Amino acid sequence: MAMGGYSVMANNSVGFRTRLKARVIYINDGQGNATALVQTDLTSASLLLHHKVALAVASSGLKVSDIAITASHTHSAPANHFENDFYNKHMSSQAGLDEQYLRFLTQQISDGIKQAIVQQRPAKIATGRRDIYGYNRNRSLNAYLHNDNIDDIDPTDPQSIFSAVNPALYMLRIDVKDNAGQFKPLAAFASFSVHATALSPAVDVYNADLFAYAQKDLQWYIQDQYQTPWPIVHALTTGTQGDMAPALPDQGDNMFSHFDVDWPAAKHLGKGIGEEAISLFNSLSPRLTSIINVTTAAREINIQRDNTIANITLCQSPAVGAPVARGAYERRTPYLGLNPFFHGGSWFFNDGCQGNKAYLGYKYPQQLFAPSESFPNTVLFQLIKINDAAIIPLPFEVTTEAGRRIANSVANAFSNSYNSTNTNNRNNPIEHLWVTSNANGYFGYSTTEEEYSQQYYEGGHTLYGKYTTAYLRAQLNALAQDMQHNAINNSINEILPEWRYDVVVNSALPHQKKSLGRRTVHAQPSLKIITNAQGISNSDNSQENYVVFEWIDVNSTEISFHLPLVKIQQKQQGKWKNIKKGLMPISDEGYDIEIRYLTHTDHNMGIYQARWYNPIAGQDYRFTIAARQSHPELHSALFTVNSAIKQY
Repeated sequence: MAMGGYSVMANNSVGFRTRLKARVIYINDGQGNATALVQTDLTSASLLLHHKVALAVASSGLKVSDIAITASHTHSAPANHFENDFYNKHMSSQAGLDEQYLRFLTQQISDGIKQAIVQQRPAKIATGRRDIYGYNRNRSLNAYLHNDNIDDIDPTDPQSIFSAVNPALYMLRIDVKDNAGQFKPLAAFASFSVHATALSPAVDVYNADLFAYAQKDLQWYIQDQYQTPWPIVHALTTGTQGDMAPALPDQGDNMFSHFDVDWPAAKHLGKGIGEEAISLFNSLSPRLTSIINVTTAAREINIQRDNTIANITLCQSPAVGAPVARGAYERRTPYLGLNPFFHGGSWFFNDGCQGNKAYLGYKYPQQLFAPSESFPNTVLFQLIKINDAAIIPLPFEVTTEAGRRIANSVANAFSNSYNSTNTNNRNNPIEHLWVTSNANGYFGYSTTEEEYSQQYYEGGHTLYGKYTTAYLRAQLNALAQDMQHNAINNSINEILPEWRYDVVVNSALPHQKKSLGRRTVHAQPSLKIITNAQGISNSDNSQENYVVFEWIDVNSTEISFHLPLVKIQQKQQGKWKNIKKGLMPISDEGYDIEIRYLTHTDHNMGIYQARWYNPIAGQDYRFTIAARQSHPELHSALFTVNSAIKQY
């Protein structure tokens, strides 16, 4: 399938490096209230997916308001799971809803929730925040500086892009009781504001981008440090990343081609965030408490129909701005970025709710090819309170300042309610409150009105006009007030009476076929030395060496990529051992093994390739391919890695 996020520039994936995960954390406060926090390594969640999952787990007692499906916003994951034609067509280079893929996502997430419920244990939780710098930077600084309240940033200082950011790393830590009665860490639900675009559009394998390293490093460290009898879950979501780019070395803007795929740079940033997350996780130990309060609220609103709240009126007809075709800074659409018609906004006819947005393809032709009914229209406004933390999942890419204004509005509603005489004892004062973007759906961007007026990429992609953030603030403020004044248990679950979608369907996944051949080696291991001047293919990273192995196996419909498949073993004292590099397993659960599907072959079989990047110098290694269907494990010949190779 095509990868989502880079639209028509996206490649069809030929495999994966760093697995795409759905991570589930279930919290039950023992007072009849529970929540399922789901983090996915997707470009975005979708409302359709949320509805499907909610229906699948309804028998558990979880309501729609209790379930949040969030995302890392990687641009290297499949899309085409949306409830609207617009993003099923334009999120990736493949058009249409893929029903088979939607069923797979629904099954995996709902099974994860059910498993988490069955495996629940007595818990302690803690919440916290740490501000970290040097991992994100503002890619639309001039628009940010137009905000009326921003006066502490020097536009002439080259370092200002690193201070005009949301530096907050938020975390909810969960420890549970083991069989011996001791509490040990189980999970962390965290959020940091950065685009998962450290890897350029030239990448051709699924991956979780820089989030993979941050997530896995904490998981491995905590499991090793505390010797937990269960795997650790680190569910790291995106925050207000609308204008937050990864803090890669600045290469300037790209106008004629994509930048090279730089895995080491993504790893460097991701591991840095991981170290910060580990430090925050450890610092929360003294704050762990067994007193847990969970409250949730959700209100579904069709914003095309119910587009007014208080004195704020949203555009009823969404529109795409011309800068969207140009693309964002450093991730431009080659050559289109040079077109002057894709720069900035309109100089006239700019008094309406769309302001000075210059319509892509002009107003009336755009409405012909992208009618209002093809756009997303229903927002699941949601708030989840867990003790002194409140999470605001939103189906928008919210910019830094827009996120601050939304969070402040909700915080004020909570504060006013808490200080009133009507509040009940479940309304703990809020200490940590954050927006997690791209959750429960996708609506493009939400900028402030001032940022919108500059019509950078983010403003052009704010579909419902210049009052979008003001509208979101007002709706969430109202929901927070209603949540706090609910005399029973604060829970609000106001869902539309009917869910009905009319979308174009187009499956990219192959039809199921029965493999009839024999599993065997296709090419024994060989070492590929990559130099800066020569790569194996356009998508190869020019800085990493790897060992490559190929084999013939069951076809792509039977290979079950979502299950462990490839690992490296080493013969030590006459026995085969699974090996690690530090705490990282040298397997497809780590971040140095890549698996590619090359082509089909006779008897409905497929040819596959495994790459071990940054191999460890040593001898008596072998690739081990896990059993599939009726085929037993397959092993490569033994091989040696020379000590002279370069490692990252």
